[in-house]
Amino acid sequence: MPEQYTVNSDHKLTSYKKFVDDMYNQHKYVTFYYKLGKPRTLKQNDAMHSFFTDIADRCNDAGYWFIVNCSIFKKEIQVPWTQDNVKKFIWMPVQSALYPSKSESTRQLDTTEVSMVARTVMDHLSQNHSIYVIFGKDQ
Repeated sequence: MPEQYTVNSDHKLTSYKKFVDDMYNQHKYVTFYYKLGKPRTLKQNDAMHSFFTDIADRCNDAGYWFIVNCSIFKKEIQVPWTQDNVKKFIWMPVQSALYPSKSESTRQLDTTEVSMVARTVMDHLSQNHSIYVIFGKDQ
């Protein structure tokens, strides 16, 4: 099972170096991966999902429906926005545009990147659609 180390102090750096030495001496072939920046917090994760729900509710209340195009339908249909629709069709395209190397999952974002995506979404919705949502309002 893979182990994870966060190196954010001299003591932890020393401990990690010892771990690397031990792994190499024991196995002679080890691959390590690293991630820079502080990962998003559990509080931010909760805030994101609340944010998605708030956006869905506000879009629905304002009459902005999610459009579904499917070959089974003769024409497009309108359905209410959901938390999942917002994540997939609003948040993720903005995340991908801002951070192309982090376009697969919200887990890839660090704390400052989460805030930047949220700010970009909030600004667009308020300036272009008069939809006002606040990221992290309950957290």
